[in-house]
Amino acid sequence: MILFSVVVGLSLGVGLWLVVVPAMPLESRPQRPPSRVWQPVAGLLTEAGLAHLNPWSVVGVVVFGATAVGFVVTLLFPVLVLGPLAAIATALLAYAFVLRERGARRHRLRVAWPGVIDHIRAGIRSGSDVVRAVAALPPSLPPDIATTVGLFRDDLARGMSSDMALGQWGARLADPVGDRIVEVLRMAGEVGGTDLPDVLNSLQRSVRHDIAVREDATAKQSWVRSAAVMAVAAPWVVLVVIGSRGDTLQSYQSLEGSIVLVVGAVVSALAYRMMHAIGSLPPQRRWVN
Repeated sequence: MILFSVVVGLSLGVGLWLVVVPAMPLESRPQRPPSRVWQPVAGLLTEAGLAHLNPWSVVGVVVFGATAVGFVVTLLFPVLVLGPLAAIATALLAYAFVLRERGARRHRLRVAWPGVIDHIRAGIRSGSDVVRAVAALPPSLPPDIATTVGLFRDDLARGMSSDMALGQWGARLADPVGDRIVEVLRMAGEVGGTDLPDVLNSLQRSVRHDIAVREDATAKQSWVRSAAVMAVAAPWVVLVVIGSRGDTLQSYQSLEGSIVLVVGAVVSALAYRMMHAIGSLPPQRRWVN
């Protein structure tokens, strides 16, 4: 019991340290590109609005947290296979949380983009070039956009070229619709374009149509996703309830019982993935990464 408490306390302490240390503001730390191994994790965190977190630290926190949960489950339910299953489930929940944050951020940006395009188009029609139109975007925009616009102004103030500054803006936005807007603006900045307001108007209509379609489909398919969560959680809740009985624990401590638990976990994961895929729209792909 003492050893278990020490392990859990050490795990939580290290996890807290890994969260606090990299939580400095993004612009106050020297930026180094992540290694190839960590690029997928860094890209996912950026798209979820968590670019200020170090990928290594996030993975470390998830590993330590999953290990601690596995120890706790093993202590409460002395079935050997439940500990690893609980640890894997904890890691998958952390991954699902990041995916949910990415979806919520993309929704916020998708709703805000028509207004952003309006501001840029108005600035260009009033005689501003592309760079000044972007730099003049108001701070009243959602923080996900306003913060990146502030960093865009800082890049220009440091002497960065307009094309590179627009590229950095798109990388910080890390959004499929943002990629389309940024690439149109970069092309207009390079070759010029008297038709840019009309192009932006067409892009705005496309974004509004995409918003309407996705909102309608999401509302209609929400019951499928809710049913998927209930279908996966229900048998494991029942297992927790009946697991307090001694004879039940003895049954699951056998090899046959362990096999039943593992097969049940695999089937639950596959069924949830299938139902979630049925109840979701294909994710938008980014133009650039």
